[in-house]
Amino acid sequence: MAEMNITEALTQLMTAGDIFFLVVMGVLVFLMQLGFAMLEGGQVRSKNVNNVMMKNMVDWLVGCVSWLFIGYILCTSLNPGDFIAWWGKIFSAAPFLENNGLELANWFFGLVFAATAATIVSGGVAERIRFSAYVLISILITAFLYPFFVYLGPWGASIVGWHDYAGSLIVHGLGGFLALGAIAALGPRKGRFKDGKPVPILGHNIPMAVFGAFALAIGWYGFNVGSALALQDISGLVCATTTLAMAGGGIGALIASKKDVLFTANGLVAGLVAICAGTDIVSPIGGLIIGLIAGAQVPLVYRLLENMKLDDVCGVVPVHGTAGVIGAILAGIFGMTALGGTGDVNIVSQIVASIFCIVYGVALGYIIAKVVGVVTGGLRVSEEEEEIGLDLTEHKLPAYPEEEAA
Repeated sequence: MAEMNITEALTQLMTAGDIFFLVVMGVLVFLMQLGFAMLEGGQVRSKNVNNVMMKNMVDWLVGCVSWLFIGYILCTSLNPGDFIAWWGKIFSAAPFLENNGLELANWFFGLVFAATAATIVSGGVAERIRFSAYVLISILITAFLYPFFVYLGPWGASIVGWHDYAGSLIVHGLGGFLALGAIAALGPRKGRFKDGKPVPILGHNIPMAVFGAFALAIGWYGFNVGSALALQDISGLVCATTTLAMAGGGIGALIASKKDVLFTANGLVAGLVAICAGTDIVSPIGGLIIGLIAGAQVPLVYRLLENMKLDDVCGVVPVHGTAGVIGAILAGIFGMTALGGTGDVNIVSQIVASIFCIVYGVALGYIIAKVVGVVTGGLRVSEEEEEIGLDLTEHKLPAYPEEEAA
């Protein structure tokens, strides 16, 4: 009897530890919402800052609700009975008292990942999308598009299998390519291209953007290390490869952009995006190289999009989309035992999954943007509203009232 009591106590203690781990790691990932708000807010003009902040807040607010009712279950099941059973549970506290509510801790940790995928889109479509249209797109992503992609991949039913420890493709690649589809459907900002050539539209506060990049980096330890999902499975290797990929991403972008501050900040984030897939299976040096390549491609892909007349305001396609694909494919290379990895990866599967992510993201991003535009009475604001700025036309409040008064 005494032995049984000790076993029960140890089991309860381990469960409590896992819940604490998931909640703390989840809160770190939640901090990334702040990072996105600052990174995007610094890269838009002062007349659109409040709009960016509002979109980031709404991503979280509506994401909580859509994840509760639909997204959480859709990640692992298409069975209507599972949805009905879950809806029956969430109206009562009693079903969640078992195991100290471990199920809800898992729900919370999944939520912060879903909200991240939705928020990525915000930066690409900034400064010209109607707020009502954006809110509906955000709901559709957290309720349907992201969870169904999870269901298809290694975190769900593994219909399309690949190695993606913390979401290079599942979260970031998907968010980046959904953004690319929406960007194509939306069209560029007024004055962004003239006579077929790109015209730079500078953000209003680069230090704010850099601060946001560092806030994202802090939250990323929750993203990657927290993907162990249980305290006993936590990995120092994941911590190290995450850190080195971040450094490599910043260095790669710094060199490729010839010391551009904003590209360097975005490169730092791209390195973190790229390492998510293979952070648990590559060596520290492999993590550094993955980061270097992901960071170096940021200014190159950004300029390629400009040449294609695609207006990605905050560079989310190179930072999340292509960096996610690069990370997934390089995980298949540097995860090989011959290059210091653990060998738990298949390069062909990584490439197939990357192609699938691009097609799924771009196609559905474009389609939902067009459909939402019809449903809400227009996808983008008028030229006059764009000229005035979305802070005033959408929210009736400037971010910097003193400047307006002057």
